[in-house]
Amino acid sequence: MKKSIIGAVVLSATVALAVPAMAIDVTPYGAIRVGTWYTSSTYYNGATSLHDSDFNLDLQGDSLIGMRVKEGDYSGVAELGAYNPKNRAAGVELRLLFGEWNFGEGKLRVGYAPSPYVYRSEQTYDSDGGFNGYGSLWDGRYAQIKATLNNGLYVSLMKQATSITAGATNSTSNAGPAWANTAFNNTATTYAATNTDYDTYMPKTIVGYEGKAGIVDYGGGAAVNYYKKTVTTANVGVSDDISSYLFFAHAKVDLAPVELKFHAYGGQNVGNLMSNAAATAGSFRTNNKNAHTYGGFGQVGYKLNDNVKMFAGASYEASKCDANAYTDDKMAAFANVQYTVTKNFKVVPEFTFLNDLSSTTGAKEPRIYAAGVKWEMSF
Repeated sequence: MKKSIIGAVVLSATVALAVPAMAIDVTPYGAIRVGTWYTSSTYYNGATSLHDSDFNLDLQGDSLIGMRVKEGDYSGVAELGAYNPKNRAAGVELRLLFGEWNFGEGKLRVGYAPSPYVYRSEQTYDSDGGFNGYGSLWDGRYAQIKATLNNGLYVSLMKQATSITAGATNSTSNAGPAWANTAFNNTATTYAATNTDYDTYMPKTIVGYEGKAGIVDYGGGAAVNYYKKTVTTANVGVSDDISSYLFFAHAKVDLAPVELKFHAYGGQNVGNLMSNAAATAGSFRTNNKNAHTYGGFGQVGYKLNDNVKMFAGASYEASKCDANAYTDDKMAAFANVQYTVTKNFKVVPEFTFLNDLSSTTGAKEPRIYAAGVKWEMSF
């Protein structure tokens, strides 16, 4: 009898310990993507042009593996991926790492994720580029605190990111800062007679809304950023206050089997608000003069059947700073077919055209024709 009681107690304790563990739901997922592309590029040096053609087969930078974890009202996502092949030496990339609390009236997110104004097309060239820098607002992933209400309103406080290079700045350009030292120190702590100092006062702040009305999914919002830059040469400092803002809106219309997708944005000193290396160079405040940017894209999709979808789109972005003589602009276009071979295997043949049009000096810039296939296995 005593042994039976002891056995029952041990069994009850084992079950009690196991129940919390069983309440945690873990779901792994992943996608491995390889691109095979023929490219024909043209580069310019004044009236002289250079043509280059290449075939490339490589791992796409958005190949990833991750997992979702859920326990009651709390959930989390952790995701690792390959760096873009252009920067493979950087190693494995942390793509996502955040936790969310569902508090009933909404959700609170704490962690590392993309900016909420990101809205991309179905373009696959250059690691599922989605018109990155050519009419979409992709600018990477950053530490953030985001609160989203069930009615669609949200506010996100994010780590400032205003440099397209690792702290490279000078007295006439306000690109910066990057974080060369610790995560909580934006500038060097060593005194120098020639020094560039950044004083930050607030996180990058985004307020927006996501909603649905019948066949239309839509959203939009605004982002603001502010910091001060002081360039000191021979112990004489010149300061500049850099104020940036961005307005954005997007929508997807389901007219099955047709789908329409639109994205538009505009703002001041957008290059100082978001770190987007592919965006127009003219989007930075320069020589204490503001730059103004506008852009966007349109896309149409057609679902032939459950296995075949077709997409085509075009985009444009333009920036003009009063310090520059010309508008810096870009455009792109693509068409592809997404063929689902099996549930876990998809191929996407595509044609893409990228044209950097003209620079802030009016010079012609590169253009690229690309034709190829994305190969994707997901689970």
